[in-house]
Amino acid sequence: MNRRVSLPFLLEGWAECVPDIRVAGIRTDSNEVGPEDAYLHLGPGGRRAMRRAVERGAVAIIHDAAMPVTGSGVPSIGVSELAQRLPALAARLHHHPADALRIAAVAANGQSASPAWFIAQSWQRARGGAALIAAEGAGRFDSLRRGPLPRDPLGLQGALSACLSDGADLLALDVSPTLLANRCLEEVAVDVAVYAGGENGEADAFNPLFASTAPRFAVVNHDTAEGKALASRAADGVQVLTFGSRGATELQGAVRAMDSTGMTIGLASPWGRGEVRTGLLGRRNLDGLLAAAGALALMGLPWAQVMHQVEIMRSAPGRMCCLAGEGNQPSAVIDHAHTPTALESVLMSLRDHLHGRLLCVLVDAGANRGALLRVANRLSDQSFHATHRDRSRIIREALGLAGPGDIVLIAGAGRGRWATRGEAEVRSLMEEAA
Repeated sequence: MNRRVSLPFLLEGWAECVPDIRVAGIRTDSNEVGPEDAYLHLGPGGRRAMRRAVERGAVAIIHDAAMPVTGSGVPSIGVSELAQRLPALAARLHHHPADALRIAAVAANGQSASPAWFIAQSWQRARGGAALIAAEGAGRFDSLRRGPLPRDPLGLQGALSACLSDGADLLALDVSPTLLANRCLEEVAVDVAVYAGGENGEADAFNPLFASTAPRFAVVNHDTAEGKALASRAADGVQVLTFGSRGATELQGAVRAMDSTGMTIGLASPWGRGEVRTGLLGRRNLDGLLAAAGALALMGLPWAQVMHQVEIMRSAPGRMCCLAGEGNQPSAVIDHAHTPTALESVLMSLRDHLHGRLLCVLVDAGANRGALLRVANRLSDQSFHATHRDRSRIIREALGLAGPGDIVLIAGAGRGRWATRGEAEVRSLMEEAA
């Protein structure tokens, strides 16, 4: 934040006799305080934390009125029930940025590609001005910044403000159970809440997204018991759109054909129907596409444009990223699965697309090497292990052994150059192996 905000404005109605001080920001961690910041003292660290904040340049200390502060050397302001007011305080500090954004809030478990990536990608292509806050990065979709994601109201409101300053008018936001538990969405008006599916037993963790935040619309996967539960708990007045491929839902997707280069999907919705071909693979990508399609349509994108976006959708880096081979080449799939459960899920999904053999290259398996190799040996026709040092040679070898209709999965932890350049590297190796 590059503008100063007055404490009387920030604390209006919550405290009396507030000194007329303008602050550059508010910090809850004394180690992060900078010059002209206010330090929000919520208890941890005691006097030592307050001294550290003042030494780092804090111009005021805001504390709970029930915990008096004396002798800090800077003005201190007591606010009753300070912790409960944190979401509202964060929104005031950043001038309520959510009010100027369309927001699609996606229940995200961090285990698979989130529909947030698809939503932001589609809106950016169709309308421009899309932003994303997710595992893949934060900011405008065309210039994402990597780094730690917000975990508290101050962090989230600051991220929303940054997206707005970058020219965004739509934000696709991955919502974790931590964000909900920390009450980060209390001052955020959500247009569409999305649940595409996930692990068993997680519906309770995401219940506040559909009930407490009271979004205008909810898009839920009715093929899962968790999705049905969340749809039934949506707040009064929320318009729920159900989707799926195995029952009677308002938005239906049916796989017409699968092969090593993608799948053909039939879509039927309240806005129309049709058939598209996508280069994405796997059941979870199908659920993600349906969830994104429903959210985009509810936010005003014409159905014909939605269908086109589904057809040209690209996967997030390292998330079932399919590089279709040409001529006698196999298809290569990059996925950063690095746990036995995640690898099993990816391999099972790819077997649905097989018209040949499935080869698996594990890159930098680390401490999980034994368990990952057991999964790879059980579910693939041939498996390989590579370190980051020899991965090019091993991947080239696997590609050279595969042929048309085969799939070569390159799986493993996405880190360093491999996390961002893996696709280009594998494409180059495919050309060499041809």
